[in-house]
Amino acid sequence: MDHKKMKKTSYPLGATLKRMLENAAAQNPKLFVLCGIYTVTAAIYPFLAVLLPKLILGELEKGPDARPQAVLWIGAGYFVLAGLLGFVRTFLKIRPYSRISLLRLDYVRMTAVKLMEMAYPHTEDARFLEKYEKAVVATQSNDNGVEGIYHKLYEIPAVLLSAVALSIFIGRLSLLVLLGLGLNLAVTLWVSRAAHGFRYAKKEEEARRLRKVRYYSMTSSDFTYGKDIRMYGLKKRILDNASMEIAGYKNLNRLLAAKEYHLGFAALAAMLVGDVLTYGVLIGRTVSGMSIASFSMYLTAILTLSVYLKEAAEQFGFVVNEGQYVHEMYCFLDQDMGEKGGSRMAVKDDTLEIVFDDVSFRYPDTEKYIFRHLNLTIHKGERLAVVGINGAGKTTLVKLMLGLFDVTEGEIRINDIPIGEYDKKELYSMFSAVFQDINILAFTVRENVAGRREGIDDEKVAKALEQVGLKEAIEALPKKTEQMMLKVIEEDGAMLSGGQNQKLTIARALYKDAAMVVMDEPTAALDPLAEAEIYENFSQLVKGKTAVYISHRLASTRFCDHIALFDQEGLKEYGTHEELMELKGSYYEMFTVQGKYYTRA
Repeated sequence: MDHKKMKKTSYPLGATLKRMLENAAAQNPKLFVLCGIYTVTAAIYPFLAVLLPKLILGELEKGPDARPQAVLWIGAGYFVLAGLLGFVRTFLKIRPYSRISLLRLDYVRMTAVKLMEMAYPHTEDARFLEKYEKAVVATQSNDNGVEGIYHKLYEIPAVLLSAVALSIFIGRLSLLVLLGLGLNLAVTLWVSRAAHGFRYAKKEEEARRLRKVRYYSMTSSDFTYGKDIRMYGLKKRILDNASMEIAGYKNLNRLLAAKEYHLGFAALAAMLVGDVLTYGVLIGRTVSGMSIASFSMYLTAILTLSVYLKEAAEQFGFVVNEGQYVHEMYCFLDQDMGEKGGSRMAVKDDTLEIVFDDVSFRYPDTEKYIFRHLNLTIHKGERLAVVGINGAGKTTLVKLMLGLFDVTEGEIRINDIPIGEYDKKELYSMFSAVFQDINILAFTVRENVAGRREGIDDEKVAKALEQVGLKEAIEALPKKTEQMMLKVIEEDGAMLSGGQNQKLTIARALYKDAAMVVMDEPTAALDPLAEAEIYENFSQLVKGKTAVYISHRLASTRFCDHIALFDQEGLKEYGTHEELMELKGSYYEMFTVQGKYYTRA
């Protein structure tokens, strides 16, 4: 489903929190026990400070009858009880942090799985990242989103219990004081929601600007750009662009801060009203005969309640505001992002036939068609070379064949079954693909080849490495196939050359041993003779399988059964090498020009 067509839904805070609590109960029920003990302990703690001035001043007000030792016992008792309760409260507040972090990390896992399994077109859509960045960010920090809310939900019951108890205590003195405190609380909540609403309305613009800032930050610190930056003097251009994007991001944040600043005046006015009512009532009662000890007790209780109400307002505001992003995360996790596909299982014990039946295709949100009414059949066991100039749609053909994109019109069938009927994971399992973009992971060599961590067939890994000509290079590494790749995880990680990295990705395709092999310009970093040698070996390796070789160089064509030449108008020529050479068309011209590169000196 296209994420842009998603129906906007209201924000059900209750359902969001219910789902979070159900997940916590299922994952770590002990949290609720810890929360209960913490709540009772933390709710009792503030009353020690409320009663202390009453007891001490009450004793001192006795004048000559005051007992100094009683004051000392009261002070000592306070510090002992406060110390014990304070220790228990702090311990129980810190204790659940690791448990709550594990809850968040489980959501990180679910989000990562969703991102890796969702329909491929989303990964090429910048607006998708802007729309769902907050949903993803909801799992990326200890202080906001999922984990931030869990912390607040753990602490809120204690704050509420203390606030209710203090409110009952103060209400016996004056309901007017409670009215002032309630007004302050209501305005604080309103300000929090209004400020968040303004920021939330700007979330996609904020995400877009932040994405641009991050791009230039990563570019300036990525060593792979080092040579180009130095050779072409790109430093000033990168810094200028980065400064421009940073300025735009700062201006947006100034706008958000200004909104919060102006809303703060309402909160200040409410606080002043509450203070006037509080001190007015207390002074009036004292003039009417209330003791200084009681004045001190009630003032301490009111100030403590004010702090707790402010804390409650901030915590509720945080939960409501961050809950909106958590709700987006749940919507993202629940949304059908095309990761499932159909229900048909993969083809077993057979190779594939791919039929493009009157296929037209244009990328989402574009008007230009890459293909119009394309008809092409890749027969079972056939080796097809797809050649053509850059921009002719060769890579797009691969994306359609692998089910990464859906056709705009027409139909693609695999063994007479429409491609959309296959389960996505089952569909991908039928192909061993090598793409022109090389992606080596910070795993060991054997894990890079096998594409997994467990259940690796080491003999099969060794055979694949030998078949692509990497055996000697890997044997020369200190840990051989157990050698970690790249220097991201381990400092002694291996760094292979561009050509060796390409061979490693080819070995990965060989290890998978799928029903069909698709190679999308996998040897671009190799010289023409080395490329021809790889392809000639592959001719034997893919025997009995359907194989497609995509290239703008023609080393792969001589040993292929058929050749399909594409230009900007689509499929222009199709036939065997001999047939196309006799035709003396575009293929003949390309092969003649490139032929000299395949002749040894």
